[in-house]
Amino acid sequence: METRLYFLLGDLLACVLVAVVAACACAAIFSDAWPMVLLMPVSMVVGMFIGLLVAVLAGLIYFFGAMEIMVPTMFTGMVAGMWGAMVGAGPEFSYASLAMQGAILGLVVNVAIRIYSMSLSGIKHY
Repeated sequence: METRLYFLLGDLLACVLVAVVAACACAAIFSDAWPMVLLMPVSMVVGMFIGLLVAVLAGLIYFFGAMEIMVPTMFTGMVAGMWGAMVGAGPEFSYASLAMQGAILGLVVNVAIRIYSMSLSGIKHY
């Protein structure tokens, strides 16, 4: 993965954007009528598809590279979609709170992917 500041901030922005959109969309789509065994894998697929759409429609792949942006955004979409569906299937929630949780989740997933990529590359990250 690229280590220049432009790409680091671009990946971070993309993951946060995808996480907020995927979490809110999956909370709106899924309800508590879904059994959790089906809810989690289906919401992961929906979140991954939302990550793909946001990366393409927002033009992020043109500014930050197609393969470099697709791995973090699609993984973030999977995690945020699952999170949003589980929160949406719960009792009461607000979309503002869910959007904030999605932003934090996007940040955490991006940092985790970055650390994992750096450890595979042999780059010291401490």
